[in-house]
Amino acid sequence: MIFSSREFILFTGTILLLMVFSYFYIDKNVSLYFIEHASTYKAFGKEASMLGESQWYIGVALLGILYYKFIKKNELYKQRFLFLLYANIFSGLISVVSKMFIGRLRPWKLENGGDAYGFLFTQNPDYTFMQNIHYQVTMLMQDSTHYTSLPSGHTTTSMAVFTYMMILFPKQYFIWIPITLLGVSARILANDHFLSDILAGTLVGVLSTLFIYSKMKEKIEKN
Repeated sequence: MIFSSREFILFTGTILLLMVFSYFYIDKNVSLYFIEHASTYKAFGKEASMLGESQWYIGVALLGILYYKFIKKNELYKQRFLFLLYANIFSGLISVVSKMFIGRLRPWKLENGGDAYGFLFTQNPDYTFMQNIHYQVTMLMQDSTHYTSLPSGHTTTSMAVFTYMMILFPKQYFIWIPITLLGVSARILANDHFLSDILAGTLVGVLSTLFIYSKMKEKIEKN
């Protein structure tokens, strides 16, 4: 799963266009549907969301690094677990920083008849530029969880791990694809993210992992 320059541009451009289209024409309607049918989907979505929690993969990576460094010494496998660790940490940091900078409202703001949608920066059209910045910083400091919808952190992790597995074990794609789809779709079922948040998480997870791979390629591939 390695992109040429042309494929990189095509992939990135396509995801960005889909994000814009989804924001204006899909996100709100999809979220309202799952809000209305929360009793059917939400509990399952919350449980399946565990597939996108980075602590599992970071924990596995650390155990693998220690095992192949001190117990059964194997430099190749140690580097592969380091790759998993770095991919999760790097993609996670990008996701967290992006969330705070973008300040997108969660789908929760549509529950109970609410109509708040979009970004903190656009909630007060009469404000000046500096007033909007102050408003965003203030709201994030009060309760950042409600205003950090984009990108989806769980999706970022899921796609980072998916990219990792496709690089090292591409023949098992029939395993990685359904597991990943379950993990990312769970965020919509749980009403924690919009579709465009999922697309953004996909972009961050894939590209950040490919960047780490480009720096470690010689160390993690068999001679």
